[in-house]
Amino acid sequence: MDFKDILNLYAKYNKFANSEMLRILGSLPETRFHETAGSYYKSIAGLLNHALQSTAGSLKRVADAGFLPDLILPAIGSFPQVPFGEALFKTFPEYSALRAKADEALVAVCAAATPEGLDKTVSFIGRDKQPKTVKVGGNLLALYTHEVHHRGGVATILDGWGVENDWSSIMRFLFI
Repeated sequence: MDFKDILNLYAKYNKFANSEMLRILGSLPETRFHETAGSYYKSIAGLLNHALQSTAGSLKRVADAGFLPDLILPAIGSFPQVPFGEALFKTFPEYSALRAKADEALVAVCAAATPEGLDKTVSFIGRDKQPKTVKVGGNLLALYTHEVHHRGGVATILDGWGVENDWSSIMRFLFI
């Protein structure tokens, strides 16, 4: 298994885990999506908005550096353009549609990636206002770990509400 295989695996797992999360969240009254919860982001909607904005930002960063821009920019270019700190969506169905679009783009990007493309570097100014340089493949890997982290936050909130959830196993994607 090489790095491209690993990214493809993460893309497929991420899409599956998000679809399971959406299925479970979709079974709840929409008020729960926006309900105040013990999270830095105040609610499941806030938590998922942060994760989705970060994913879109990471994809835009690598596209702007020349990595598969023809594939990435049409997908995320259709996302609402909102001021920093504002939500990309107002309702659960709006979130679901954007999440599905991002996940499809991630699967397509990882499938189309070449080892040379994944080794390209991207430079940017980080949130700490310091210059950063990272390889495209590393940026994508960080994107996936960030997604896992925030889905874990959603799972913790759902656990507190007594809502059964389990989308965490990547194992099914490792079977040959």
